Amino acid sequence: MALQIGDALRSGFDTLLSEDGLLVTGVFLLFNLGNTVANSSFTEALFDEVLDMGGPAGPGGSAGAGAPGFSVSDFTGPFSLDIAVPVAVVMVLLFLVVGQLVKFWGIRLFAEPQEIMEHSTSDRAVMAVVLGGGVAVLTFAASMSSTALNASGRPLLGGLAGLLGGLLSLIVGLAFVYLLQSIALYDGGYVATLKHCVARFMDAPAQIIVILFLLLLLGIIPGIPSTASVISVFLPGSFDLPSQSVLQVASMVLNAPVQAFSLAVITDAYLQVRADRDDDGF
Repeated sequence: MALQIGDALRSGFDTLLSEDGLLVTGVFLLFNLGNTVANSSFTEALFDEVLDMGGPAGPGGSAGAGAPGFSVSDFTGPFSLDIAVPVAVVMVLLFLVVGQLVKFWGIRLFAEPQEIMEHSTSDRAVMAVVLGGGVAVLTFAASMSSTALNASGRPLLGGLAGLLGGLLSLIVGLAFVYLLQSIALYDGGYVATLKHCVARFMDAPAQIIVILFLLLLLGIIPGIPSTASVISVFLPGSFDLPSQSVLQVASMVLNAPVQAFSLAVITDAYLQVRADRDDDGF
């Protein structure tokens, strides 16, 4: 059968409300807290490093240097740590890998025992770190190249890097949309798993793109408090908004069920397209 979008969404909603769904949501919430600390610390450390090297005084500059009086900490909030750039990079990369393992665990939890082709959890978890983590790190590096170039005063190169990085992330995100599902629920080796996940995307590309678009729209909701926190920095007192820390916590809390729901929906979509095939290695 073809991928049924409505069935995938309904299954994702039912899974979210189940005991397993609530457990995964709680783990995502804890992960989001640590990930926010890592990313906020990295952002602040990166811009502080650029300024120390004589870079342009942007949001991290001082009012005396002609900047509008904002500091990077105004945007990162209370969740950043005062650490060196190398330590911050290690933290970010660590959470990128941990994020893959959290999703891997969630997928295995959401699937029925008969849907898991390889029951050696440790072997597949290592693959999640190598393949899933590798793709996540490459995507992160592509996005950070644009940020680093813009922060160092080369906006033209930064814009070009951002365009190429965005295009790369889109292609990789679509082709490998089922990567973690294939790792968690399939039984092939590294190359076979990569081929398998791309083949499953090609089984019903239009339907999964529609699902991803719907999930993207849903993902706007947890972004609203984060946007409001930025507004509160530029226009303090103009709106009756909670404190920035409260808004950032609200964003993390709202994001957790959205992440769990998205994981459940994509897992169901993968199982639908896989059920329509005789798994002969691809």
